[in-house]
Amino acid sequence: MSLALGTAWSIRDLYVAPPPRRTGIARALLQQAITDAREAGAQRVSWPTEIGNTAALALYTGAGFQPVTGLELLSVDLARDRQGPRSTP
Repeated sequence: MSLALGTAWSIRDLYVAPPPRRTGIARALLQQAITDAREAGAQRVSWPTEIGNTAALALYTGAGFQPVTGLELLSVDLARDRQGPRSTP
């Protein structure tokens, strides 16, 4: 029943070029995204990242994001698999 949760935003990428990193730009962008989602009536904002991306994890958890347990991320690599998803017998 994910529709019962209301509107949710999922933000895929946050990137700051190397020269201005560690100057607060990422934190400002993150806070702006949260503000925009809240003003748009979103009930939730999700921001996936790689497990080993410690800088991103520190930024996101510092802003109040919490890990989501009980979910798996499933994907198909279309660049590698030009035949499309494989059917299961």
